[in-house]
Amino acid sequence: MEYGTRLEHAITELESCGDIEVERRPPDPDLTPERLELVAEADEYHADWATTDGRVSGEFCVRNIHGCLVNGDLPLTDEGLEPGERRVLRELKIFDEAPFGGAGSVTGLRVLPEGGVPEIWHYVSTRTMLHRLHLDYGTYLDTLLITKGATGWQYLFADVDLTEPKHADTAGNLTAMLDIFPGLFPGHDYEPLRTRLRERL
Repeated sequence: MEYGTRLEHAITELESCGDIEVERRPPDPDLTPERLELVAEADEYHADWATTDGRVSGEFCVRNIHGCLVNGDLPLTDEGLEPGERRVLRELKIFDEAPFGGAGSVTGLRVLPEGGVPEIWHYVSTRTMLHRLHLDYGTYLDTLLITKGATGWQYLFADVDLTEPKHADTAGNLTAMLDIFPGLFPGHDYEPLRTRLRERL
């Protein structure tokens, strides 16, 4: 099954839950799985959602990776980061973001000049935080489908201590997500993510 079809299925799973409110941006009744193959026919595919009780929320805006690598955006800058981190931030090709979440959260691909497997980095502008994620691009896309873009899911693949006060909201969102989602979406295996959360709490 191509990724565009799987992405559409993930949103349909959310929309089928009466306790989750979902908004596609932009809403497009003509957006079909065929137009989303490999997220290549559309420039981006964007949705944000929240449970009606406010316990869990998420957002993603997955971009056409070819367009990101060829065209890209203006380099990001953040003088609050260390010099080495500022260099990494400038080199990122952003392929996922949460533009309406308010935190300035983006994830990008860093292609190394010496070759090898590209790195995945996650940056949050409102907190001046940049973390390398210990996964590859394919695993990122697969995990996004399982987490539905739950806010902060990327930290399950970063070297972070989620007991720190600055991560309190993220830890709460992830804890609630991994409490709720296995019952809502039994076709997915959430135990590996639960293990990662326990390792960071």
